[in-house]
Amino acid sequence: MILRHTASLFFFVFILFSLSCGAKVPMLSDEPVMSDQMRPTVAGSSISLPQIFMDGMILQQQSEVKIWGKGSPGKTLVVETGWDNGRYSVTVGADSLWKVLVSTPEASFDSYVVRVKEGDNEVVLNDVLIGEVWLCSGQSNMHMPMKGYFNQPVNGSLDDIVASKNNFLRFFNVKQNSSILPQFQCEGMWKSASVETTPNFSATAYYFGRLLQKTLGVPVGLIHASWGGSKIEAWMSKESLEAFPEVSIPTEEPEKKVAPLRATVMYNGMIQPVAGYAIKGVIWYQGEASANQKEYQKYPALFKAMHADWTEKWGAKSHFPIYFCQITPYAHYTLKLGHFMREAQLKIAQSQPNTAMAVLMDVGEEDILHCANKKVPGERLAYIALAKLYGFDKLSYRSPEFRSINTLDQKMIVRFNHASDGLNSFGRELTGFEIAGADRIFYPAKAEIVLNTVELSSSSVSDPIAVRYAFDNYAEPSLFGINGLPVSSFRSDDWDDIQ
Repeated sequence: MILRHTASLFFFVFILFSLSCGAKVPMLSDEPVMSDQMRPTVAGSSISLPQIFMDGMILQQQSEVKIWGKGSPGKTLVVETGWDNGRYSVTVGADSLWKVLVSTPEASFDSYVVRVKEGDNEVVLNDVLIGEVWLCSGQSNMHMPMKGYFNQPVNGSLDDIVASKNNFLRFFNVKQNSSILPQFQCEGMWKSASVETTPNFSATAYYFGRLLQKTLGVPVGLIHASWGGSKIEAWMSKESLEAFPEVSIPTEEPEKKVAPLRATVMYNGMIQPVAGYAIKGVIWYQGEASANQKEYQKYPALFKAMHADWTEKWGAKSHFPIYFCQITPYAHYTLKLGHFMREAQLKIAQSQPNTAMAVLMDVGEEDILHCANKKVPGERLAYIALAKLYGFDKLSYRSPEFRSINTLDQKMIVRFNHASDGLNSFGRELTGFEIAGADRIFYPAKAEIVLNTVELSSSSVSDPIAVRYAFDNYAEPSLFGINGLPVSSFRSDDWDDIQ
């Protein structure tokens, strides 16, 4: 960004004078140093922009993109767009706020300039691209960077980091910030993928964006806002939680170590500052912190409320997709309820519009919460986006899903949706199936794929009435679609629901 003002000349003269005297001049870091205020303003003017609007940003193609900021109350402010020589005028409000909607063209690799003017003062945003923009949010499995966590690697990341240089795949990492009040500003910087920048970017988001960029052949921008250990309530606004009186809204700033468990604070500090920045949709990887007695039962309702609120905050009115990852099998979820949480997430994907879920049964690790294979979740989310939003309607992106059961000659027949082309175990024995009779005692079942169904039997159950598959905190999958996507854990009963 360039701030055109006389002060720039004085600064340049100061540098030359200092160097001529042998003084050491502090070098400017490529990392933003921000306060609670907005970006530095032009001296003598209050023109300023949120940090999300800066050099190198990517704007959503073929959209009415909102640009907003602060200015001098009552003054006329003009936004000029380089792709169409457009001029958009607005009068700054009494509260110093302003916003304009600008029309963006079809995506391309052309670089543009956006100018924001107020009188003689001007803010210039260089190297602006038009493409596809996504928000990537959640907790630690979304946050996990390409370089990995301590003692927890990302499989194959070194090769991918070395080969990651791509000026048309850009990231904006929202700095972690919790607040009990909605913030207007966040810290961050738009950066192109490179050996230097990619190691610190979300691995799941990177693999998602890389596949989108390669397949679509357009610039892709990823806004990343996540926090390890965060519950879904932390990412929800105060208004969206009004229907949940049992959720406590903090009135004092929480300590950083407990902030992820406090309602609204991630939303206020990290989502509100970018809400309204035009995006195609959201990818979401969260749920591990919500896999406990109270959370799994109300999680679908919380997710629905968050989805509706974000849709409104982005001004999307109706179509605002959130595609999410199902949590992986893991032996140590709180109270041994991981499988109940996976079931809750499956119900969301089956019942809530503008959602879809990537099943990750095959990348879970028994004793490690953060799966090392981050390419799988990222690319499976990309499959969903490509099929549902970008016209790749022949792409098989769904896992088969449990549909119904019936009994025949002491056998149980299990039927599935999205399995018209059949099922597969990749040559291995089908395991993880259990059936029960009226006594509600489950026994391991012998399983066999018959066309696009699974037939189950057990010498211990003569009249089966219920089935479960991989229904445990940790379980290894054995049943897949022919597209290679695993079937989610499931059950036909509700006998163990906690009241």
